[in-house]
This record gives sequence, C-alpha cells and structure tokens, in this order.
Amino acid sequence: MRNTTKFSLVASSLVVACTVALAPSQAHAKKPGVLEKKPIVENKIELRKLRFQVTPRAGITLSQPYVHQGLAGAELRFDFLDFLGVRVTGAYAVLGVESAVLDDLNGGSLPVGLAVEGTAAPEGCEPGLPCRQGSDQDNPAALLGDFRAGLTELRWQASADVTFTPLAGKLGMFSSIFTEYDLYLFGGLGVTAWERRYPTAPSTSELYGIENSTDPDGVDPNTGESNYCELPAGLGNAGTTNNECLLHPVKADDGIRVGPSFGAGLHLFMTDWMSMNLEVQDIMVKQNIVGLNATVEDPLPVVNKADRVWTHNVSTTIGLTFYLPPRAKRTFVGRPTNTMPVSAAASTNNPDPTEAPLTEEAPVAETDPEIDDTEEVLSDDDDELELSDDE
Repeated sequence: MRNTTKFSLVASSLVVACTVALAPSQAHAKKPGVLEKKPIVENKIELRKLRFQVTPRAGITLSQPYVHQGLAGAELRFDFLDFLGVRVTGAYAVLGVESAVLDDLNGGSLPVGLAVEGTAAPEGCEPGLPCRQGSDQDNPAALLGDFRAGLTELRWQASADVTFTPLAGKLGMFSSIFTEYDLYLFGGLGVTAWERRYPTAPSTSELYGIENSTDPDGVDPNTGESNYCELPAGLGNAGTTNNECLLHPVKADDGIRVGPSFGAGLHLFMTDWMSMNLEVQDIMVKQNIVGLNATVEDPLPVVNKADRVWTHNVSTTIGLTFYLPPRAKRTFVGRPTNTMPVSAAASTNNPDPTEAPLTEEAPVAETDPEIDDTEEVLSDDDDELELSDDE
C-alpha cells in the first residue's frame, strides 16, 4: 500500500513539474520588449530633422582652364527627415585670376598678325589692321585678338538639389576634442551664367567692319551674291574675302546654361545650432568657352551650338551653417519615472526622500506548494522509515 502511494506521489510530481516547465509564463507574455515603440537609437540628437540651414560661404573654382574665380554665395536648406532634405544655392564670381595657360597665350603663344603701316597688305587685309603674316600661315591657331574677343568666364552659378545624409556620428580628435559630424550627398539642377572675359576686345571681323561674319549662307541684298566675310566698301580691298573671318570665325558664347548639379559635403558641429561646412560641387553644362569653331563637319567654319562641349564647373567652398530653430530635438520616447531626482522625491509622500518609487519590480521566483510536498515525501529520512517498516 505504501509503495503504491509512493509511486503515485512520484508520478504526480513529475506531471506537475512538466506542466509548470512547459506552460508559457503569463507575466512574460504580457511584458513588452525592451525596444518596443522606441527609436533605433534612443536619446540621439536630431541635428537636421525639421530644421532650416542657412550657410554663407566662400570658395573657388577648380576646373576653369583660363580664369579661376573666387566665389561668394549662400545656401538655404530644409531637412524633412534627419537624412533627407532639399536646398537652393547661389554664388557670384567676385575675383577672377587668370591661369598660367591664359598668361602664356597672352604672352606670345598666339600669333598677333598686325600688318605694318605703309606696306602693301596681302589680299583680304588692310594696312594697320590684323592680318596673318606669312610666317604664321601654317599656324592653325586663331589670332590673339580673336581669341580674346571670344573668351568667356563664369559670372555666377546656382542650383536646386535634393540632399541625402547617409553618415552621421561623433568625431574625436586628440582624445580631448569631440564633435558631431555628418557627410551628405546632393544632386539636382544647376545654372551657370557666362560673360566675356575681355568685353572691349574687338575681333578681326569687328575691326574690319565686316557685316556678315556669322552666316555662311547670307547674301548681299543688293547683288544677291554671298557676302560672307567680305570686306565692306571703303576699304582698299573691298569685296574680297577676309581669310581670318573665313577660316577662324569667332563668336562669344555668353549667356545662361543649364545642366546637372551634384557633389558632396561635410558638417563639423561646434554647437547644436552652428557647424563648419566644407563642400565640393560640380555643375556640368555645354559651353564653348573660347567661342571658336571646334567642328570639322561644317562646309565652311562657323561658330554655333554644335561647337559646345560638356564642361565641368567644379568648385569648393567653406562656410558656417546656422540652424533654425537653434534647439535640436532628441529621439527620446519619454522620461522614465524611476529616474526621479532626489529633490522631486522629497516633495512626495515618500518618507525617505532618497528612495524614488520604482515603476516596475523585478519578478520574484515563486515555489509550487505541490512540488514542495512531493519533495518532503521523497526525502532520504522518509525512505529510511519506509524501509524499516517493511522489514
């Protein structure tokens, strides 16, 4: 009888233990996860989201072959998210510095072609006016005056872009200086404006007073014959064709050009409302900087839109970015009540002001009374008593 009772108690205890072990914990099932309803990074400062950026800046152009420009401009930007925004920029050329290439061209690398006063001028030329000399007949370059008449330079540029900030974090220098930073990319539509570098420099056609120096199909309304590059009446060789106008036409390609804008930049934050900005931007446009013929398909050399080529207008700028509103937000869901300061706890009914109330207590392991009773039955002392009774 006692053996049967002992076996029954052992079996029931095993069943209870398995049930307790396999049954899901109601407390754990209802308890929310640690990251539930929280941002990926908690207490992260959002330096860009829903903030305006105003950046006065200065810079220089890097890819202009003839005239490098010093730029002064500004940027206005607004970020919808901490990593996505839009912006508009503008910069004006305030200082032009001629490159070494342009210095060489102005210094004698191009033929000058001035006819000497009082000497017989070649056909199509006039004494005292630009004319290619015999020693320069095999030189394919334009005369210096024509090159200067057609040369253009960047005057201003602007862009409207979408910005993307894939990298942001904290930067430490020398183990003592720490700052926030971000790296951003942008792309959009750019605009550039071009003006003549030497606005008062006349071309050969202008010096000779040639009426038609741009249209090879043009005709004289009086005679009905082609008057392309013909010397006007009043000159010694009137009616003849000027070779410089015919073989080296020039037309300054000034005006506004539109093209893609793209680049990258860096912000180094000094405070939540101010940072230092470094940026590199490229605006690609089709432009004929020298205003000369650059194609060989034309039956006669002529300057038109076909002579434009894609030109990179790379610039680098440095500036100070100011953020509005000046106070940045943080990705914090809510202040936990168990972090109540001591002064706040003293104002409550808690008798000990140094002990702030906790919002959640750690679960305490509870023992099952049935398992405890079973363990008593299965104790070593009871086994010895049962064996003595059997004996």
